Amino acid sequence: MSTDPIAARFARHTMTVLHEDGLYRHLRFEDPDGQYPFELITWPFNLVVKSGWTFHFDIDATPDMFDLFRRTAFPGEINPGYWSEKVRAGRDEIEGFNPDLFEQQVKQYVVHSIRHGEAPRGIGAEVTREIFEMGDISHEAGARAALADFRYNDWDFGDLPEWDFSDYTPGFLHSCHAIRHGIDLWTTSRKPATA
Repeated sequence: MSTDPIAARFARHTMTVLHEDGLYRHLRFEDPDGQYPFELITWPFNLVVKSGWTFHFDIDATPDMFDLFRRTAFPGEINPGYWSEKVRAGRDEIEGFNPDLFEQQVKQYVVHSIRHGEAPRGIGAEVTREIFEMGDISHEAGARAALADFRYNDWDFGDLPEWDFSDYTPGFLHSCHAIRHGIDLWTTSRKPATA
């Protein structure tokens, strides 16, 4: 069983086949409580996942998209980097500002500056107060503004355009796990029962 909290959402899901004719499939998945339902729809060279977010994947080299997703990740795992390259519709939902990544990078930069003697005494407390407690860092524009406005004894965060606070969105990761789990359930349902 996966320890990933997103993957764990699908642990109790069952599958309903709404349509299946070769590579033309429409499958619905949900748990007994109706939580996190999703659908997988396929046709040659295409897969659409509808999971609260909708992503359309296509690739000219692989008629059965289930094969693509199986071959490009270890069993039970996802490969968001490679899979994101195959998204045709929903591209603007793949990556977004990640406040946890922002906080991690800011703290690493401050620690690095302290260790190398580049930051003035008291910088850690001032960054915590000015940026993490008083700054509006729930969105990228506010986070970047908090960094740009920060000055403490002539110390600042340097060249801000180089900083990247984006990561895969929770919706894209949720959809990747839904795809993986749905394909695994479908594959298991196709295996002959052993005596």
